[in-house]
Amino acid sequence: GNKRKLQTAIAILGNPLVVLLDEPSAGMDPAARRFMWKIVSGISKERQNTCVILTTHSMEEAEALSTKMGILVHGGIFRCMGTAHHIKNKFGSGYETLFKMKTLEPEVCAKRVREFGLIPG
Repeated sequence: GNKRKLQTAIAILGNPLVVLLDEPSAGMDPAARRFMWKIVSGISKERQNTCVILTTHSMEEAEALSTKMGILVHGGIFRCMGTAHHIKNKFGSGYETLFKMKTLEPEVCAKRVREFGLIPG
């Protein structure tokens, strides 16, 4: 994780026109991953002249950092390109997961929901 952080920092030094990142959050803990996403997202939004291109296996990461994305299969066959919404509508099957927990004290339950980044309900 620390090597990825250093590599990402080096890649953005000097205000480059293009930043290439390969699996930038691999091996990072969730807090570090979110912080890195905030930095990379800020670069592409604040620096209007910088293009960020990244490869990832994480749809969550792609959605957090991308305005457009492409999908490659079987080692490099280009399947589609578009926004996350377009790709999900065309290829996604809409999985949803529901977790049930034992009855806990409300404070403990709220703390666990925050820790796991779940939606209360």
